[in-house]
Amino acid sequence: MTAVLTQKTSMGHKPIAYYSGLLDPAMKGHYPCEQALATAAFAVQKSTTIVMGSPLTLYVEHAVFAILQKSKSTLTTQRVSGYEVILSIPSLQVVRCHTVNPATFFAHLVSDDEQVHDCATYTPEEESKVGEDPIPWSTLLFVDGSSFIDEETGIRHSGAAVVKAEQQGSSDTLQIVSQIPLPSHFSAQAAELVAIIETL
Repeated sequence: MTAVLTQKTSMGHKPIAYYSGLLDPAMKGHYPCEQALATAAFAVQKSTTIVMGSPLTLYVEHAVFAILQKSKSTLTTQRVSGYEVILSIPSLQVVRCHTVNPATFFAHLVSDDEQVHDCATYTPEEESKVGEDPIPWSTLLFVDGSSFIDEETGIRHSGAAVVKAEQQGSSDTLQIVSQIPLPSHFSAQAAELVAIIETL
């Protein structure tokens, strides 16, 4: 992510500060439009220490508000709310332009023969839902982990198990793949994780 803060003078826009950063791992997996939304919020956030509530114009190539509305199905509620708060401050004006970010080799206008990005046609794809039907060629494994306290002795017992379903004739049978006794300090959640890791 890169951004540049400029001040408008009689000689044009004078650079005051350059900002750069890395997208967090979660945003790296999103579409370019959503990454541009994160970059816009980053630019506004970084510039607040210098701007201090003065009028600020954010020039962006993407239609960030349209992207924000469309991304509610693919971004977390916390992330969307954060972007809404940052991009809706009263002193901020968002202007869409097709000028290259000066922080990346300074400005040049997009030529007429170059295709301008159209955020209006952008539609985020939701993650494909996990189906309930098993994949025909897959190995069907069941995992379980448990942790309980023996009422008589007061000792905690923890363990994990992995079993495999095998079809024999018209019925399925379960075969134990692994059964793992665990230290007593393991919780039920930790035991479940051990069982899942064991299947890999």
